[in-house]
Amino acid sequence: MIFKGFIKAIDDYCSYPDVVPAPVLRKTFDVGFKPEKCTLRVCVAGFYELYINGKNITKGLLAPFINNPDHVVYYDDYDVSNCITIGKNALGVILGNGFANQDTPYKNYDNAPFRAPLVLALTLEICGEGKKLTIDADESFKVHPSPIIYDMYRLGTVYDARLELPGFAHADFDDSLWNNAKTAPAPRGKIAPSTANPIKEEYELKPISIEKQEDIYYFYDNEGKPFENTYVKTGWCYDFGYSRSGVCRLKIKGERGQKVILRHCECLKDGKFNMNSIHTVNVNSEKYFERFQADTYILKGGEEEIFIPPFTYHGFRYVLVEGITESQATEDLITFVVFNTKLTRVSEFTCSDEILNTLYSMAIHSDLSNYHHFPTDCPHREKCGWTGDISVSAHQLALSFDCVENMRMWLESARYSQTEEGMLPCVIPTTDWGYSWGNGPVWDSAIVNVPYYIYKYYGREDIVTENADMILRYLKYISEKRDSKGLIAIGLGDWCQPGKKDSQPDSPLVFTDTSQIYETALKSAFLFEVAGMADAKEYALNLAGEMKNAIRENLIDFTTMTVAGNCQTSQAVAIKMGIFEDDEKNQAYQKLLEIIRRDNRTINCGMIGLRNIFHVLADNGDMELALEMITKKDAPSYRDMIDRGGTALFESLAPNGFQESRNHHFYGDIINLFITKILGLNINPDMNDIYKVSVKPYGLGVVDGASATYTRGDSRIVVKWAGDNTVYIHMEGKFHGTVDLDGKIMEIKEGLHEYTR
Repeated sequence: MIFKGFIKAIDDYCSYPDVVPAPVLRKTFDVGFKPEKCTLRVCVAGFYELYINGKNITKGLLAPFINNPDHVVYYDDYDVSNCITIGKNALGVILGNGFANQDTPYKNYDNAPFRAPLVLALTLEICGEGKKLTIDADESFKVHPSPIIYDMYRLGTVYDARLELPGFAHADFDDSLWNNAKTAPAPRGKIAPSTANPIKEEYELKPISIEKQEDIYYFYDNEGKPFENTYVKTGWCYDFGYSRSGVCRLKIKGERGQKVILRHCECLKDGKFNMNSIHTVNVNSEKYFERFQADTYILKGGEEEIFIPPFTYHGFRYVLVEGITESQATEDLITFVVFNTKLTRVSEFTCSDEILNTLYSMAIHSDLSNYHHFPTDCPHREKCGWTGDISVSAHQLALSFDCVENMRMWLESARYSQTEEGMLPCVIPTTDWGYSWGNGPVWDSAIVNVPYYIYKYYGREDIVTENADMILRYLKYISEKRDSKGLIAIGLGDWCQPGKKDSQPDSPLVFTDTSQIYETALKSAFLFEVAGMADAKEYALNLAGEMKNAIRENLIDFTTMTVAGNCQTSQAVAIKMGIFEDDEKNQAYQKLLEIIRRDNRTINCGMIGLRNIFHVLADNGDMELALEMITKKDAPSYRDMIDRGGTALFESLAPNGFQESRNHHFYGDIINLFITKILGLNINPDMNDIYKVSVKPYGLGVVDGASATYTRGDSRIVVKWAGDNTVYIHMEGKFHGTVDLDGKIMEIKEGLHEYTR
């Protein structure tokens, strides 16, 4: 199916303070034969809702896949054979702004080079009785403003029910007074199919409490002074008990013209509704506060009305409802509709320690709350595909969910975002922002870690091959950034170390960058071998060797085996990555233990150190110390998030005022740690067989009971114990491998096995 062309409803697009309602486009058509096979293809640069004969058939929320339309514009295919009838039929489409048309004054979205009026391409083929009818999006489509008078998925939606068009997608709807669509130039990007899993509703949450609050300022500046135009005299604060992502369904009966505003936040300040932890918009742009993370509904009046905000989502636990009466503030007024990309779970973990169980659940929910087409940094303030976040989470995501197709499409965005010289931005997709700040080797490593872990867990050689040239171009680019000593220091380092400014972590940037390129080059060499690129493999191995030598010559004191920075991150990373030789490792590890004791056996590292230090401790027989640091009651620790009321992972391991996000996924490597170290369940340990496993339970004797499962199609493995030093392994299907108990290695195949220490 080939698109005839693109059409548009109007020539305008939103630019604050001017708003442009989401356009409705519709067409009626006659079918003079019995439809047997009907296929429809729809392509937009923003979002869409698709209707046939009055029924919303859109395959997912916020469809299609989000991307920079100067790079790729995606289309969705539908089998609509059961929707088309003999006689008169109708198509209806509502267009939302999505990524293509944002007026958010952040990361240059409001000045994006691709901003343009919303456009639509559509082709419907109807076959039956040897006949064929084709319907294309053209100037015969009728257009009209919708009741969605404003929509920005990073901000919110304004909906005026008085402007509704009942039956607009039915064949008998009268559109004689509507205008005709106009032809439009196609977006500059490639037109491609979306193979990603759609965004779907997961479940619903009812409020656990409702409180009337008065004299609220929902935004304060950095000095704690309230912004006057964020004052709310009276509102009702709904607490849903959990920080998740989605929207609220409003169910209300009231007077015509009544205006109800739903504002969303994660936490309270002094017991009152507050939005500072999700603050994105520039503090000098207070005009945007009215719409930030807010959905507005204007009633048509009369019967009960139900409203679910389209083309947006929020991350929140609390909702402040403004504009309602005391009698309307009921439990049924709003319901939290939780949604994210529909991902199949492939692993599970539980143990006898409820703190660890809670942290695991928080990490899983952070992953899901931040998965809307691709992983984002947070579901409220930014909704950005920060490469650093994706890189450090790549392992846990591949281990937890079948997210292959969505990540494959995100990697396509990365290829288009890469400059000719090989540079990558820090957020993908992006406009033209993120190339001069926020990137660097740790962030850039996402383009290697994502295909590497997809290959590890799913064996997808095609994804390796698709991205091999991008990886090689990047390695050649970054190799030119070395100084006279062969070291690299650009971009961001050990982000979010507790108690440190983000630009000044203990681990020097020159170490974290150079060591990251060492690891990236090694993984790249492996991927090049998979792709059959022998010369590229040799190049990567040579680069890795040069990086290792540069670190050893300049950044290690071999008299004490101390790495530059004399800190947890530097020491743990050097050990984990193999910077030390075999005869040096024990002394280097003893130095790490010394540093940890100096730091009062408390976490003192950022996002880079956190995905290394606990694994190093476990590998060296100190699983108990790793769990002690994680579950320590006082901050900084993971446990402290629970004690501060967290239900998802925070942006910081220690209190950071009331401006820290409470739903980030970049600390979620504990998922990987719990499964691969506590249970010791390692899938594809030799990187050559996705059904081979090794089991080495580092947590046996440390955790009284534990269980982990991993599923691949019709194959499944369960590893568990319950306090009696007997490990039970149950294998189904194709899985096979080995179990290592205190150095005694045994083969395991299908069936139930018991091994006693």
